[in-house]
Amino acid sequence: MRILVLEHERECPAALFEDWARERGHALRTLRVPELTRWPEPGEADVVVSLGSDRSVHASADGWIAEEVVFLRHSHDTGRPVLGICFGAQALSKALGGEVRRASQIALGWTTLATREPELIPPGPWCRWHEDVFTVPPAAREVMRAGDVPLAFVQGASVGIQFHPEADAELVNAWIDGSRSHLAEQAIDEPGLRRHVRSAAPGGRERAYDLFDRIARLWSVAA
Repeated sequence: MRILVLEHERECPAALFEDWARERGHALRTLRVPELTRWPEPGEADVVVSLGSDRSVHASADGWIAEEVVFLRHSHDTGRPVLGICFGAQALSKALGGEVRRASQIALGWTTLATREPELIPPGPWCRWHEDVFTVPPAAREVMRAGDVPLAFVQGASVGIQFHPEADAELVNAWIDGSRSHLAEQAIDEPGLRRHVRSAAPGGRERAYDLFDRIARLWSVAA
């Protein structure tokens, strides 16, 4: 498959997803969205993957956010499945008629999650790192949630996930390094968070590859 990856910051790379795609023989093309001067045509890719970001779909003023929402809607509507990861899932929700809002509290750490479709999205543990949440789009089905917060949805062959399967312990620790002042403002126990990363991250690559294989089978059925 030709996979188009939308990267929003260098600090949020495709990471394990890129490793998986190349090992599976897919052609990967990465676009740095804030630098784009022209959005590609949907026909230039078979699948679109939208990664995480420290921006907010509902609160940030960056012009590319609304442009990406339109691009994701057009991609989905023209039969190109979208995988949205964290911010990407929020943008996909908005593109498909859902809403995005500020969460009641920041979500950090690896968590085992309740899933309605373990054959598609296993329970993890998965890394959560987000301050915004989405609603499930009207025509989508909810696959996963924690309490009253939806964490995954599927519409056709497009999937939105409010967690980071692409992130390994090294990447999450880099996020912690870059967020120390913000974590302190949120009264997050940084040493405790790092201990949690060390204890929960083992097996993350295998879990990520398994999840991406499952989602790719959904794409193959829709092709």
